[in-house]
Amino acid sequence: MAEDKRWLRLLQPGITAIVGAGGKTTVLERLVTYGQGANLPIMVSSTVPADTEWLGIVGQIDIICTENREKGEAFCVEKIAAGRVPGWFRSVDGDGNYEGLEPDMLDYVRERHPAWYIIAEADMAHHKWLKAPLAEDVPLPQHCDTVIGVVNLQMLGSSITEERVEGAEQAALIMNRPMDAVVTPALLAKLLSHPRGLFRGASACRVLFCSGYNAVQHRMTEALLDELEGLDLQVIVLADGYKETCTIRQYISCGDNKN
Repeated sequence: MAEDKRWLRLLQPGITAIVGAGGKTTVLERLVTYGQGANLPIMVSSTVPADTEWLGIVGQIDIICTENREKGEAFCVEKIAAGRVPGWFRSVDGDGNYEGLEPDMLDYVRERHPAWYIIAEADMAHHKWLKAPLAEDVPLPQHCDTVIGVVNLQMLGSSITEERVEGAEQAALIMNRPMDAVVTPALLAKLLSHPRGLFRGASACRVLFCSGYNAVQHRMTEALLDELEGLDLQVIVLADGYKETCTIRQYISCGDNKN
């Protein structure tokens, strides 16, 4: 199926860090599902706290919580050899929330197992549509191979509010607009292109994943993409829906024709 192939095209060996807001966990879940279906050696993790809801969405993964490199690596090797998907986290608290691994631990796994597909959620946005760069953001692994930046296009025409934007005051500052100002394509592009913005200056393959495509006038989306022409992107994905309804409609290799 065409959609299957589009999801699979997002998967590359090495570390894939998923950042931003508006569907990160959904993107991770789909990558795991389609990757496992293609018999790829997949490991799941995070560099930020992951709650039980997060893991419930991701589905059938075998979890280990340890800071011990040898123990965690051996567990993942065993599960991948058995055709399973291991999830490696640092610890779990009394509420069932999992603490993510340190970024350098993911770099270690990548060095040891370059053929693995290491998929990690690397941002916190508390189910909002957009996220501004924040001082407390956890650094990305040094050797990320792919960074998928997620944004919900429903922010176009919406206001800068705490309900919709993680770090709303910082977003307003970067956009040079007051709180409650309406987000235009140019303003959204300004935030996404910020030096510490969506991709945090990573030199990896950059994928802009836009959810909510069907909920926004296409001229608004086209205007946003025009504004982002100067941003070093390798792929742009336009997806209908949000969360469980997310469906890829267009996969655009930058500089090429639409697929």
